[in-house]
Amino acid sequence: MKVLAVTYCAGWKHKGSVYLLANTVAAMSIAPSRRHVSLGELLTDARPDILEEATLRLVRIAPGTAVACSGDEGLAAQIFDFLRAHECETASNAELLALLTCRSDLFGEGRSAELLLASSSSDGSAELLHWSSKDGLSTAGSDFQQIGRPMSFHAALSPDLLSILAAGDLTSDRVLPVIAAIVQTQGVRGTSIDLNADGLVFGLRTESGAVTWQEDTLLIVYDQAFASCTHVAVLARDDELVVHSSENNATRVHLSPASVRHRPTRAIARLRDIQAELMADRYRYRTFICTSENVITLIIRSDIDRESRYLRLNARGNGQYDLAFSPELTALLLSPMHEKNRDIPLRLSVRED
Repeated sequence: MKVLAVTYCAGWKHKGSVYLLANTVAAMSIAPSRRHVSLGELLTDARPDILEEATLRLVRIAPGTAVACSGDEGLAAQIFDFLRAHECETASNAELLALLTCRSDLFGEGRSAELLLASSSSDGSAELLHWSSKDGLSTAGSDFQQIGRPMSFHAALSPDLLSILAAGDLTSDRVLPVIAAIVQTQGVRGTSIDLNADGLVFGLRTESGAVTWQEDTLLIVYDQAFASCTHVAVLARDDELVVHSSENNATRVHLSPASVRHRPTRAIARLRDIQAELMADRYRYRTFICTSENVITLIIRSDIDRESRYLRLNARGNGQYDLAFSPELTALLLSPMHEKNRDIPLRLSVRED
């Protein structure tokens, strides 16, 4: 079965940190295995190819270094292996990527790839590099980079938007969940229905020589009438993503291509171990996305041991919750779009809980 990677990755520098996010799906010429994707959209049969979630394309290769890769899945696995094997042998990331460029044997048969490399050091320095199998290491340095096959809704993430958010003095812990939510909200408002895509957006940051995944996040997708409400739990564990959707009651573990090859039974073991964590309601971020308008609400829990004043989750088992919204949160979620910041084509609210 031929699999065509349809990966989108973005990276940016902000206040001494470098952030990477990825949205990975794959086109496969088979019938869909479920009626709905994780975020709730009904799978259609308008296209000959069905898009489903594929392996993770965002990996850590060293304590302070992470790589996002687009292109052929098998090639991505080889690139990750190569970078991990040679990272300690080179004096710089530029030298590491130059070494990769010389490996012409990896890029035969029309295979190609692009990658973003993000790194930081304990001395406070940070670096974002763009490399492609066609052109090698890019010399056009930029604090914002995109690779892969951006769809129309990825236009929501742009240098202009990032500069506006940066001017708002976002703290480092808010940058990643805010940007990921902005990209995610565009996908759930129609485009991913056309693509039959699952389209989960998630990321990590590197700062002061350490890579940190976005903390546990509960995505809640709703319509303005609250007639439908889907929640998707995302946990990052040991460089693997665990995703559970209330829409199809499916829990999946996403590994990097290299991890899939080296640890084929790891995902099954993780599924058994993760159920208690899914039901523990220890999500640092609760991201609310409206399906009918560009309305994003981010609730940040400063103390995950304290009961939330905005949202109560009553566990029903198997990763399912009954959601109880406070009147304050309900009013916030239903606020009309005309209250949005005129410089940003969406309404973004961030609340500490």
